[in-house]
Amino acid sequence: MKRTAGRPGNRFIRAALILFIVLAAVYITLKIYIARSENSHTIPDGFRMSIFVTNQLEGYREPCG
Repeated sequence: MKRTAGRPGNRFIRAALILFIVLAAVYITLKIYIARSENSHTIPDGFRMSIFVTNQLEGYREPCG
């Protein structure tokens, strides 16, 4: 009785799993590196930000100042 080499789908799943593990390891190490290298900056007191979300920007201009 001969044993078969395996199903082709099994190789694909194994390769995808290994790729996922490698990418997850790289992602986690990069997130840790970025978190350690960033300086914690405080926001200045006079800082103000406005965000306008609209779907009709035809001819709209934000007033200066």
